[in-house]
Amino acid sequence: MTLTEENAALHEGREPIIRLVDIRKSYQMGDVVSQVLQGISFDIYPGEYVCIMGPSGCGKSTLLNVLGCLDQPTSGDYFLGGENVATLNDDDLSAARNRNLGFIFQSYNLIQQLTVLENIAVPMYYGGADDALMRRTAEKLARRVGLEHRMNHKPNELSGGQQQRVAIARALSNSPLMILADEATGNLDSKSGREILALFDELNAEGKTLVFVTHDERMVERCTRIIRLRDGLLESDQPGAKARAHPVPRLAAA
Repeated sequence: MTLTEENAALHEGREPIIRLVDIRKSYQMGDVVSQVLQGISFDIYPGEYVCIMGPSGCGKSTLLNVLGCLDQPTSGDYFLGGENVATLNDDDLSAARNRNLGFIFQSYNLIQQLTVLENIAVPMYYGGADDALMRRTAEKLARRVGLEHRMNHKPNELSGGQQQRVAIARALSNSPLMILADEATGNLDSKSGREILALFDELNAEGKTLVFVTHDERMVERCTRIIRLRDGLLESDQPGAKARAHPVPRLAAA
């Protein structure tokens, strides 16, 4: 039995949040076609803490764009929350992204003119939430990530670690199916990085599904599952150190 089969057996009776089926992505450069993803298939289930890793040029960034509904595969099926998003038009893809995914970027991607609360509320604004709900939720999330004394500050008044906390709160604001993080500690000093990783550990312990795209081998010690790519192919799919310490994964309530 492969790890993918074992993982499916552990989650028997539960629907995956993500199902990738033979995902391929190519780019035309003049007369040359570059095959970046060459048939990627895997599922991700509620409550998992997954790291997608591999050397530069292996296809991590392209896979991130597909997972994040920022780009469409050339072929294959991508089921997100039960919906095949592989062939959606741009508007529907954007709506699916805002509804299902929370993003955390290495460079934070905060809007400099907005306060902490306003930045946290951005996904809710695009989702059509009313002002009272946006403020109430943003305040709750600011407290959750330890920024209760910085709610009305703007990004240039915050440290890198504080800005990343804003980004985490923003990612949680629409109660997404999954948090997708791209090198989320890459721009932080060691202390801030450890604090942010500890916050991710807490979120996963609460049942949040986390998917990290990273080259940082230290993440092997924190994740329940490590997916490695090489040359656009799935090289391996193995349990992380946390899974070895806890062989029965902690799952969100059904």
